[in-house]
Amino acid sequence: MTDESGGMPHRREVQDLLIEQMRRDLSRPVWWKTLWGRLTIAGGVLVVAGAGVAGVVLLEQRPVSDTSVVQCLEGPYRNPDGSLSGAGVSIATPDGVVPIEDAEAVCVQMWESGAFNESDPTSATSTPGTAPPEFTMCVTDQGEAAVVPGKIECSTLRLHPLQN
Repeated sequence: MTDESGGMPHRREVQDLLIEQMRRDLSRPVWWKTLWGRLTIAGGVLVVAGAGVAGVVLLEQRPVSDTSVVQCLEGPYRNPDGSLSGAGVSIATPDGVVPIEDAEAVCVQMWESGAFNESDPTSATSTPGTAPPEFTMCVTDQGEAAVVPGKIECSTLRLHPLQN
């Protein structure tokens, strides 16, 4: 079964197969020079660039440009349909809409009037409530002030931080 040298059977054939496999492995291009490697690199670059642009756009501080409406959020969350929780507030007079100078004070007044405690929307009166101790001021894409109860990052609600 073994050849005259006392070595492994079919030693010459196994050695030739190993040398042939080593030559194939050494002549194979590195992964980043193949078509799939280049496509993978390009896809990765696009994902990183897209995430960077999205982060810059979402974290961009904005000033309040529309003072006729204030969004008083009920909590630090959005509704299932993506709209802001809570209510939009504007102050109207016979002469027109009055600009709101202190958005937080308007929302505190909403909280204390019990507007967010009422479970029956057809009720004519609501029981008084208590305002949260802290608020976070954010800005919507339309430039309206959004007052969120608690200390949160505005980006979690897809809102912009307030530019001071």
